[in-house]
Amino acid sequence: MRAWIAGLWLIVVALIAPPLYAEDTTAAAVERLTAGLTAAEAHDGKTSPALLPALAALAHAEWRAGALADATASRRRALKITIAAFGCGSAEVAEAMAAVADVEIDRRRYLDAEPLLTIATRMLAARAGNDAAGLARMFAGLSRIALARGDTGAAKIWADRAVDIARRTASPGSAEPLRMLGAVQIAAGRFDAAENVLTEALTQDRRVSGASSDDTARSLSQLAHLYFRQGKVNDALPLIEQATAIDQRHLGAVHPFIADDLYDLGLAYAALKRNDAARNAFSKAVSLLEQGDSKETPRIAYAQTQLSNIYRAEGNTAAADAAFKNARRILNNAESEEHRRERRV
Repeated sequence: MRAWIAGLWLIVVALIAPPLYAEDTTAAAVERLTAGLTAAEAHDGKTSPALLPALAALAHAEWRAGALADATASRRRALKITIAAFGCGSAEVAEAMAAVADVEIDRRRYLDAEPLLTIATRMLAARAGNDAAGLARMFAGLSRIALARGDTGAAKIWADRAVDIARRTASPGSAEPLRMLGAVQIAAGRFDAAENVLTEALTQDRRVSGASSDDTARSLSQLAHLYFRQGKVNDALPLIEQATAIDQRHLGAVHPFIADDLYDLGLAYAALKRNDAARNAFSKAVSLLEQGDSKETPRIAYAQTQLSNIYRAEGNTAAADAAFKNARRILNNAESEEHRRERRV
């Protein structure tokens, strides 16, 4: 195993000791930007378009801190101001709608994100043309939503459109379109094609955003998922460790992406029959999610289900039953809520 993996091991998987999160930095950023927004409101008024840069900065800081519900609220407030300032059919409104949808997707609130992206793509195409660079990430978002509900065909169509626009516009931004195409290929069992696309995504993110960027972490994670599907756990593990190290360095302590990383680590350890490490990873994921916006969401239920499996394998039936019961309660509530929201839509 490469020497750098040993270094990452010290950062990532010492789950007994508290990891070095960026909690203080992100919390301080949110506090500072909130104070700046309050000052701007006093000067310009609470509905002035002059507030938009401050709201965007605050939403970004809230996202990094892991306060995704607060980030959504900031993005939605910015959307209302943008509509009043630029008109309902403007490209600016389309971009603001997409910004809200991006956070909703990260929260896995796909029913909230999908109508926003559907309208935003139509508006942006009408204003800026069918080749507008901004459409690439919007189409990638629609692909992620389709894949989440199991519609691989629709997900492939959206991902292909996203990649086509990104390549034709020579957009140097995030490789999210490529990541989504890779995810679709994995779901379809086209592993060789998925590896080519995801390797391209990782190369692009490292070149454009840097080796320690959020985008690079997401590409590492997606490539690891491919190796999982192929049964190559030893190939997946170092990629997950690297993604986890990046996220722990740059995101707030309760960010759900860190819990996702720990969940993936737990799966890898469980597959390698390292039950102690798997239990620690799943337990830490549950603990983080309980402190943030995801404490009553499927995210935590899936982690508790895996934790239940580990407890059962260890003969701890009481703990296994308790974790499974709580996970089932959360999933049942989430399913009922989803049905109610679908009827409202």
